[in-house]
Amino acid sequence: MELPSGPDGRIRAYRTPLSNEAFPVQGSWRYLVDVDGRHFRLRDVLRSEAGAKPLFQGGMRGFYAAASELDARDVPDPSLVWIRSMSWPQGDRSGQGTGPLQVRTIAILDDGRAAEVVSDTGPQFICGSRRAVDGGVYTLPMISVDGREFSAIPINPRVGQPSMRVYGLSSVIPGADHGCEPRMDLKASPGKAVFSFPGLDSAMLAYTDNASVYFVDRRAPLQDQVFRIDDERTQVLASAFPGFTRDGRILFGATWQDCTVHGRCESRAGYVVADPYQNADYRQQVQRLGLSPEKLCITHADVQRERRHFASELGLAP
Repeated sequence: MELPSGPDGRIRAYRTPLSNEAFPVQGSWRYLVDVDGRHFRLRDVLRSEAGAKPLFQGGMRGFYAAASELDARDVPDPSLVWIRSMSWPQGDRSGQGTGPLQVRTIAILDDGRAAEVVSDTGPQFICGSRRAVDGGVYTLPMISVDGREFSAIPINPRVGQPSMRVYGLSSVIPGADHGCEPRMDLKASPGKAVFSFPGLDSAMLAYTDNASVYFVDRRAPLQDQVFRIDDERTQVLASAFPGFTRDGRILFGATWQDCTVHGRCESRAGYVVADPYQNADYRQQVQRLGLSPEKLCITHADVQRERRHFASELGLAP
């Protein structure tokens, strides 16, 4: 789905050759990866839609696999595209989404026309050093945009209760020792916790819980504060876990009520795009704690700049 830059534009839908639970390779979004490990160039899918052909096969496979391009500062050869993917065993229907965590890192030689895997760590079980504290089974893992962290819920922790936590991954390639250093505990068990793009002073997480979307600013002391994206007037109910745009907005699929001043309401479905910096509760807390917000709001100029940058990077029409 391609969303317009403004509220009055139309949503454009593209047919794809991808399966349910396919995932973009986060970071540049140059690739989309299917659950069987086939990687497609995003540009090819936009132009050829369902007729797009895969470029290469690699990375984690299974019911769900989240993937990210690694930061150029972390990789041994910046001329290659390095992708770290995370998944769990597929299992039967009752066990999907729960199991020991694995990561796999591949390096891609891409000349803009063809691409091939030139390095592959193979699947690596991780978090062995956390077994005495968190147990060995997790659910709802999500890798960060830069591949340096992940979020997941340990199902049967030896210490404490199941809760969504953030862990660090090794920045070393191939990263044979992923100790899963604890970074944050949300002290709640919501849906997937999704990372904002790196490089922001106030790096954020967003997640769903009971059809509502919440976000957390990871800066102390804000990291203990949870802020809800809501609109009592329209009764927004999230129908999918959220994502962050590169300019910092939070986006999610939802249903809501479109009501007139006379009280007549119609049910709607589509996408909600929210600016966390304009959230009233967030602004009050930032002010109360004496913190400097990264920005007062995300402007239309910010959005247009990122769209032009994205199009230029991937050779798309602006």
